[in-house]
Amino acid sequence: MQCSSCGATLQPGMTKCPSCGTPVSTDTSDSPYEEHAGAVPYIPYTPLQENEAAPAIPTAQENSPISTQLAGVQSQQAATPTGSSSLAQAPAAQPAVAQQPPQRQGLSPMAITLSVILALLIIGGAGGLIYYATGPYPAEQHAQATAVVQDVLAQQQQANAQATANVANLTPQELYTRITSEKPAINDPLDSVNHSLFVSINNTTSRCGFTGSAYHASASAGFITPCLAPAVSVSNFAFQAQMTIIKGNAGGLIFRLNFGASSLDTYLFLIDSLGGYRLVALQNNTTVMQLANGISSAVNVGLNQSNLLTVIARGNKFYLYVNKQYITSAGDNTFSSGVVGVFASGASATDVVFSNAQVWRL
Repeated sequence: MQCSSCGATLQPGMTKCPSCGTPVSTDTSDSPYEEHAGAVPYIPYTPLQENEAAPAIPTAQENSPISTQLAGVQSQQAATPTGSSSLAQAPAAQPAVAQQPPQRQGLSPMAITLSVILALLIIGGAGGLIYYATGPYPAEQHAQATAVVQDVLAQQQQANAQATANVANLTPQELYTRITSEKPAINDPLDSVNHSLFVSINNTTSRCGFTGSAYHASASAGFITPCLAPAVSVSNFAFQAQMTIIKGNAGGLIFRLNFGASSLDTYLFLIDSLGGYRLVALQNNTTVMQLANGISSAVNVGLNQSNLLTVIARGNKFYLYVNKQYITSAGDNTFSSGVVGVFASGASATDVVFSNAQVWRL
């Protein structure tokens, strides 16, 4: 029992405090909190404000500062249960041991990685899939992403195969319409030397060049004059040009041309002023093979008659057209690629005018 005024310890039976002389109460209650039960302070719970960081609470360990403070608070509460001044200090000490709401844990590295992958898939489309398939991710995820990419590629391959099959199923006339309805890769009107892809050459036996706004290919009797667009080297293509025989016998298109040391290796598609046509493979300046020949009603016969010549080359298959009409086809694999051009040829001196050269790459 303690003195209510000075806190000195009182022995049982004492009626007066030996230190301060204050009379001792005769109340024998054993509860230290009954007299001032209403004065025990309530420590309100104050939730954390949004975005406010909760204070870190270290784990109590033996002899740690927090353990020492807790022990001091507990002994003080046990020693001074009724003193008003001691009770008033309790709220200041109590928050040190109040439990705080658990802190939010940050995203784990795996969760962050998966979030980034998901963003890539949404934003990057197929590019995100490829990045995902090649990234350092777990084997199962890697396999799943690879399967998705392979499925996309398989679909693209199937679409390409279907497009090829569709073209293969077209008739030669439908093939011409399909290709020439697209925008050509090269469109040379052959009306000026300033912007033409075709060369201009002059010598004693042949001539390729512009006279006014017209491109001429002229050949002496018994000669072939190739007039080329050396920058236009193609393999699979459609090539056409308008031609008019001014004098002489024949003219036409050159394609898949390659120069030897002193020879010419190429295919020639020609028509003559009588309505005949021919497709030949020329090697070392000599006809190796005549692939097609005949007479077609599609040819406008005679001199000064305009004819539109077209050849479509796909692999070893060639389709020939005159004035947009299919006339014949042939196959050969002697030459797989080369430059394109036009030419004049005849048993007598020949002059042929060309215009509107166009090339579609296939």
